[in-house]
Amino acid sequence: MPTRDVAAEFDQISVVYDETRDPLDPATVDGVAEALRHAGASSVLEVGVGTGRVARPLTDRRIDVTGVDASRGMLAKARAKGLVRLVRGSGYRLPFGESAFDATLFVHVLHVLEDPERALREASRVSRVGTFALVHPRANDGREEDRREDGPRQLVRKILREQGYPIPPRASPRAKERDLLARLPPDALTVLSERDVTESVRDRIDHLAKRGHRNLLAVPPEALQKAVALAREQVGDRTVTYHRVEALATWNPRRWADPASSAPA
Repeated sequence: MPTRDVAAEFDQISVVYDETRDPLDPATVDGVAEALRHAGASSVLEVGVGTGRVARPLTDRRIDVTGVDASRGMLAKARAKGLVRLVRGSGYRLPFGESAFDATLFVHVLHVLEDPERALREASRVSRVGTFALVHPRANDGREEDRREDGPRQLVRKILREQGYPIPPRASPRAKERDLLARLPPDALTVLSERDVTESVRDRIDHLAKRGHRNLLAVPPEALQKAVALAREQVGDRTVTYHRVEALATWNPRRWADPASSAPA
């Protein structure tokens, strides 16, 4: 799981985390709950539970969710939503015995980890039927998502660099996620929802203004606000339409029985 420094960064952004992330698609949450039930998983450990954005609606759908996270701030937000089975800990060394849960679940976490394979192996250790992860693969017809998520970030980053506040580039979460899926192909990949989405570019820039992203924490608030204001002027009322695919990847615990093997069982 994240290092202490990363956990501390999530502590800082926890207060605005939910309002700076895309709202969850109810059809996707329904699909996750149905897939878990179909697999025979009623008790689930969500690794990197965060603010409980997924654990809360899954609990409402009668899935028994326990959450683990390294960030105290994120866990506090989850508790405020009424979640009670929450543990502070590392996904690299889960404080549970073998097969303690029917399944484990990752949601928008794998791209944050320095060693996602290690976390997947550890999650499989405490799983009876499998480890699941909500991911964003390419469409069945091969289309790229083309969200242009980095467009607003790149624009704000460019303005900050011109102001004397360079931000190191980083791989996009989607790229890191797809690299993991290529290196460790899941045993199953089930599309839960697929649709075209139109978003305001200005709205995405406004999300950045709330300092809800870790790479902006070192930027002085006044410098960020100035950069955001300039970016808003440049994008105007522009919108972007992209094709969004959400899928559930599944890894069978048996495939990790041989530590030397990373191929599907």
